[in-house]
Amino acid sequence: MSSYVVRSRRGFTLIELLVVIAIIAVLIALLLPAVQAAREAARRAQCVNNLKQIGLGLANYESQTSRYPAGSQRGDDPVTCGWSTTGISLFAMILPQIEQQSVYNSINFWFGSGGGAGTAMPAGITQRTALISQINAYICPSDPGQTPFTLSESQNGYAQSSYAGMMGRLDTIHWYCGCPGANYGYGCSGSNTWIPNDGMFWYASSVSLASITDGTSNTIFVGEFARFKNDPDKIFNTWSRAEWFGSNYPGASRIQGMSTSAPKINAKFATTEPGGSWPPASWLGTGVPIVRNQATLNDGQFGFRSQHPGGANFLFGDGSVKFLKESINMDTYQALSTRAMGEVISADSY
Repeated sequence: MSSYVVRSRRGFTLIELLVVIAIIAVLIALLLPAVQAAREAARRAQCVNNLKQIGLGLANYESQTSRYPAGSQRGDDPVTCGWSTTGISLFAMILPQIEQQSVYNSINFWFGSGGGAGTAMPAGITQRTALISQINAYICPSDPGQTPFTLSESQNGYAQSSYAGMMGRLDTIHWYCGCPGANYGYGCSGSNTWIPNDGMFWYASSVSLASITDGTSNTIFVGEFARFKNDPDKIFNTWSRAEWFGSNYPGASRIQGMSTSAPKINAKFATTEPGGSWPPASWLGTGVPIVRNQATLNDGQFGFRSQHPGGANFLFGDGSVKFLKESINMDTYQALSTRAMGEVISADSY
């Protein structure tokens, strides 16, 4: 008679399983920050490449026309005090230079970038097909995505942008104060004169390479202008439009397409503007630098920002892209935002 040896099959105990699970959890916890850092590094590299492409587009535009594009094709005409067209941004003007000729050809530059634009034909619906086009070079991968308006929400063609032109330190936002003898309210007086800018871009005016006497390597052209986390506005900062806008947040307003160096980099959305109305009293000026106070430093929707930790990328006139920390000295930051003020900027100051 043969005999059988019964051997017990021993499995993992509960404690052993828990130890293995704990080791795996620790390994994941150690690897996750590295994976996230690698992803952010890739997103930042793409953002840098986008800005370099924009820089090439601006350089090619200047080479072809002997001037850089206006920040926005709209503003009070300082001579006639009438409306000029159309709110179309500098980013729309350089589309042919960044290999987007077909989109450029679809834009009717006689119409505005949205709304009625003073014409019988609504500009928004006329331009929608062109201006709804997504331009990958204008979107930073770290910038939260937007959901475009449906036709039932708006006839305007809005497509996302993560960048804005640098206006500098001066109060050129209030373009409606420009006509001598005109009084539009909002702090404008009857004796207002056209307010020039000290940065690269502003309303209805363009600059030449020769006018950048600070040197292109010391002058910011374009910076990141990302959506805020939990942004109160469903869609904002489109590549086609550079104007002042209202906000869905009560009592707040904002601009798009261009921005200033008055607020700190990465300042938060200011839900209550100084004085509770537009424009903030601290921003009113007559061609002098915007008053630097706690209100303007923290009025984030009028400054540059990114979703990269610690700062934002900026395109300089020589085509270089530099990451400026949000802790940068404000004197240095504002000196880099002007084109012809003659400031001496140390290379190790930013």
